[in-house]
Amino acid sequence: MTVSPPPPKAAAGQSAAPARIGAVVGFMAFVELTSGIFQGFVPPLLPSIATLHHVSAGDIALVTSLQLLAAAVCVPVLTKLGDMYGHRRMLRLALGVVVLGSLLVAWAPSYEVLLVGRLLTGPLSAWLPLEIAITRDKVQGETGRRAIGLLVGCLTGGVALGSLLAGPVEDLLGGVRPALLVLTVLAALALGCAVFLIPETSTRAARRIDAAGFVGLAVALLLLQYGLSQTSKLGWGSSAVLGCLLGGIAVLAVWTWWELRIEQPAVDLRVIGNRSMWPVQLAAMLFAIALFGSQSPNSTFLATDPDETSYGFGLDTTGIALITLPSQIVSVIGASLHSRLAARIGLHRTIATGAALLAVGYGALCVAHSHPASFALTTTLVGCGVGLMSGGFPSLVAERAPAGQTGIAAGIYNTLRTLAGGIAGGLFAVVLSNVLLAGSSLPSAEAYRVVWLTCAVSGLLAAWLVLFARRRTTA
Repeated sequence: MTVSPPPPKAAAGQSAAPARIGAVVGFMAFVELTSGIFQGFVPPLLPSIATLHHVSAGDIALVTSLQLLAAAVCVPVLTKLGDMYGHRRMLRLALGVVVLGSLLVAWAPSYEVLLVGRLLTGPLSAWLPLEIAITRDKVQGETGRRAIGLLVGCLTGGVALGSLLAGPVEDLLGGVRPALLVLTVLAALALGCAVFLIPETSTRAARRIDAAGFVGLAVALLLLQYGLSQTSKLGWGSSAVLGCLLGGIAVLAVWTWWELRIEQPAVDLRVIGNRSMWPVQLAAMLFAIALFGSQSPNSTFLATDPDETSYGFGLDTTGIALITLPSQIVSVIGASLHSRLAARIGLHRTIATGAALLAVGYGALCVAHSHPASFALTTTLVGCGVGLMSGGFPSLVAERAPAGQTGIAAGIYNTLRTLAGGIAGGLFAVVLSNVLLAGSSLPSAEAYRVVWLTCAVSGLLAAWLVLFARRRTTA
C-alpha cells in the first residue's frame, strides 16, 4: 500500500485554500460569539434565577463562582488533551458538555441540580484556546493573527450582546427557564459547527499528562468551595465545614508538593515563582477578584427592592442590562485602545492606570450607590479600567515570561485568573450570606460595601504590583 505525502504547508501569512479557511474561521467566530453571549446573558438573569429557586443573594453567587472554578481545571486539561489527541476533538467534547450543562441549568428542578449544571458549563472557557490552536495549525503569519483577533472580538462583542438580550428574551419567552434554553440551542448549533464544519489539527504532542495534578486541584477546590458555602447554614465551627476547609487545605498542600516535584506539572508553579513573573501573575489574580467576583453581587444589588432593604433599585433583567451596558461598552473601547496608550506611556503604566480607575470606581461605589445614575457612572469607571487591564495583561505576561516559556506563562495566567475569580466569588457569597439585615435573610448594604471595598483594594494592590514589576525591570 502506498501512502501519499502530505500537502506542503502554506507560506507564512497564506493558506492553501483561503476560501475554505475563511469559512472555518467564520464558523469558529460563531462559536466564540456564542461563548460571549453565554457569559453576558447569565449575570442579568441571576436575580430571576434566585427567585425561581428560592435562594439568597449569597447562594446565587455560587452560580458564578462554581463555573469559574470548573473552568480553572477544565481549560488546562482540555488544551493539554487537545495537544495530545486533537483540538477539534476536545472542542467537540467541551461543546457537548456545555450543551448538557446549559440544559441542566434551564431544566433544574432544584438549586443543587442548577449548581451541577453550572459546573458542567466550565469547559466554556476552553473553547477559545482550542480554537486558537486550530487557527494556528491552519493559518500562519498576519492572516492568522487577524483570525485570532476576530475570534477575540466576537467573544467580547458577544458578552455585550448577551447582556443586552437577556431581559428582552426573558420577557418575550415569558420566564427565565425558556430564556436559559436559548443558550442550550446556541450551544447545540455551535456543536454542529465543530462536528461538521471545523477541521482537525495535524500536530500532536507527546501523550503525557499530569492526571494526579489536575484531580488534586479539582478535589481541593471543591472541598474549599463547599466548606465556604456551608458557613451561613452550619456555622464556622461545624465539623462538616471545618473538615472540608482543612481537608481542602491539606489536599492543596500535597498538590503543591507534587507540582513542584513532577517534570511536566498541571500548573508549573516554578514559572509562577520566577522573579520576573510573580508580581504580574499576582496582579492578574487581584484583577480577577474584582472582575469576576463582583458580577453576581452587582446584579443582586440592582435587583433588590429598596422598599424592603433601603438599598437597591428593584430593577428587572432588562434594567440591570441597561445599567451595566455603559461599563461593557467602555471596557471594549479600553481593550481596543490599550496598545495606543501603551505606546505613549508604556505597558506597565497603562495597566496600572486601568487598575487605578478600577479602584477609584469601586471606591466611589462604596459611597455613591443610592441612585441608578451614580451606579452607572462609577461602574463605567470600573469598565474603563477593566478594558485597559484585559487588553494589557496578556502582552505583559508574554513580555516578562522566561525565555522559551511564553506559552506556559500565558496558560498559567489564564488558569490563575479564572481560579482567583472563582475563589473570590465564593468568598463574596460567604459575605452576602452572613452579613445580613437584622431579622432578615437579605444581605445588608454593608455586605455589598465589603465586596466593593475588597475590589477597590484589589485594584490598588494590582496597580502597585505592576509598577513594582516595572521598577525591578528598569533597576
